Amino acid sequence: MTENDVIKRGLDTEDYIQLIKVFALSLEEHREIMNSLNVFPVPDADTGTNMYISVKGIIDSLDNRDSYSDLNLLSKDVADFALLSAQGNSGLLIAQLFRGIHKGISSSDILGLSELAGSLQQSYEYAFSSMHEPQEGTMITVMRECAKIAKKYLETKNPNFKEALETISKGAKSAVEETKGQMELLTQADVIDSGAYGFSVMLEAAYNCIESDEIGNVNLRVDGTNSFIPEIPNYYSPKEEFFQSSSHDEDWGYCVVFAITGENLDVEKIKDNLSDKGRSLVVTGSEKVCKIHIHSENPDKIIDFSKNFGNISNENITNMDEQYKEMKEKISSQVSSEISLLVSSEGEGIVSFLQDNTFGSIKILSNSDLDEMKNEDFNSIIDDLSSQQIICIPNSEDSFEKFKDFSKSFKNINLIDSFNDAQLISAIFSFSPEQNLGNNLSIIKSSVDDCSSFEITRDEFDNRESLIKSLKEDNFNGDFVSIVYHESSPQNHIDFLKEILAEEFEINDTELISHSSQLYYFMLLVE
Repeated sequence: MTENDVIKRGLDTEDYIQLIKVFALSLEEHREIMNSLNVFPVPDADTGTNMYISVKGIIDSLDNRDSYSDLNLLSKDVADFALLSAQGNSGLLIAQLFRGIHKGISSSDILGLSELAGSLQQSYEYAFSSMHEPQEGTMITVMRECAKIAKKYLETKNPNFKEALETISKGAKSAVEETKGQMELLTQADVIDSGAYGFSVMLEAAYNCIESDEIGNVNLRVDGTNSFIPEIPNYYSPKEEFFQSSSHDEDWGYCVVFAITGENLDVEKIKDNLSDKGRSLVVTGSEKVCKIHIHSENPDKIIDFSKNFGNISNENITNMDEQYKEMKEKISSQVSSEISLLVSSEGEGIVSFLQDNTFGSIKILSNSDLDEMKNEDFNSIIDDLSSQQIICIPNSEDSFEKFKDFSKSFKNINLIDSFNDAQLISAIFSFSPEQNLGNNLSIIKSSVDDCSSFEITRDEFDNRESLIKSLKEDNFNGDFVSIVYHESSPQNHIDFLKEILAEEFEINDTELISHSSQLYYFMLLVE
């Protein structure tokens, strides 16, 4: 080595473009495992897809451009492309990495160790400030830990780019493992954070491609075999109990992502103005382009309101309720079910509700069909249920007697003493296909026995004070109430009852379930 030799101590423009391709290929390979881990902010199984699409969008944009010789210009364009192609919460957060790299490079012509450390710190700061309510146990947490490691390594006597990236990559994996205990939602589901995992995969893939010779030259090498892609771990999907406990808590609504373009955009002002318009708000960008991510029940209102700030483009709206349902059904199908549920109920609303909130196999018979059913018809239904054991859960005394009569010739039918829809719903919530028959019967019976329900007749809606008095005499109280109402009931009866629950009993958390039974009008299930 002569004194005129120049040591390449980092990545140049060609290396950086290759690095982004490495990111995309790794995310594509790990996309399904990331989707299966996705429970925050919504269990909708799209984090892996969003991160991959977001990074792939950068490559697609670069393919339409001439080659670059200026790393600063390249990193600026990449940051802009990342912002516009970002999808979902995770896509917008990963866009902050490319914004951070652009800031970290500044006027440098190389992405070396010093620039990497600055880039990671800037990425964390951008990500943190873009969130309306940053939370520990996410990609932001891992970004912060990586920035700390990079800064500490930079202060060593003989800093080495490859060794530093190895240490950062290992630190990222350790930080990801810790996310499970940093957020209650992840603890309940027994998974690591999906976006944080994806970020660590990108860093590990980058390290796997870095070469450093004996004099310190740094290059990025991809041999075409994709051997740099990290091994997919044997992670499991969220526990089905997580879905059972959360599935009826709320409607998830829509994931709304769009860009605002204009002059002199104020990112903080936009974030403040949108902070009360929805959940999981992320706002990031510059004075000319801003990208928004928000969860809302009314996406059109969000878009219309945001037109006050500039021109709207790059809209992407997805139904999270549908995504959640698909994820739940996928998890359910992976569970080996030795037990099937056979229940009776009446009405499209309650039937859909029971199907959406049941893990494993369930067959729902209408009360009218069950009443007219013959032995041979019932036998055929049992034959179609392949499970070794069947739990019958009726919702009326007549259905109970019918199930009891039919089940006499079957040793594998287990009949629950339930006599209304409230008890049926409680039983469904307590069922778990992973538990054995004995445990399930014990838990279901206990749930039915402890079920607290209140029936309300049509006439009681004519006298507010009388209805309140009746509920108080029955010691009505709770935190969450399911209102099971007849599908023919007028909206003012529903509103009337919700008003009483809120004003007299301080219960604002309610769920509406319609039925078509002729046995009752309204029923309140208290949890």
